[in-house]
Amino acid sequence: VQNHDGKNTVLADGAPPVAFELNGTTITRLWESGSTPVELPIQGDATLSAGNAYREEFVGTSFYFADLPPGSGGESPLHRNATLDYIAVMSGQVCLILPEQRLLLRAGDVLVQGGTLHTWENTSDEPCRLLVVVITGKDTQPS
Repeated sequence: VQNHDGKNTVLADGAPPVAFELNGTTITRLWESGSTPVELPIQGDATLSAGNAYREEFVGTSFYFADLPPGSGGESPLHRNATLDYIAVMSGQVCLILPEQRLLLRAGDVLVQGGTLHTWENTSDEPCRLLVVVITGKDTQPS
């Protein structure tokens, strides 16, 4: 960010302050934009206002960690979001479950998901950390 003198400065440094549990997974919100395109320069820390990226009225982008504990799965039913999600597996492994198939993702794997019916399952003995960027989309499928 630029301060009032026009000099570049770090806006925030430290542990993310917003985390909560959702269906057995810990979600740590890192950043949120309220719209796209994003107005620059950034004027404030959007971490504190970051909420559920999949809430109905949300338009913009969301950036968060999802930590799935070992042996987790089944807490979240198959669901579909009107979003484009960029997902990177940072550590561990997780199974993406689609109605027609299961795909095992390991550390270093990347997934681009766009409005598919899905859920997640961590059947391993290790936690899994996902880094997720969500961009709201326009749902063109009939309800």
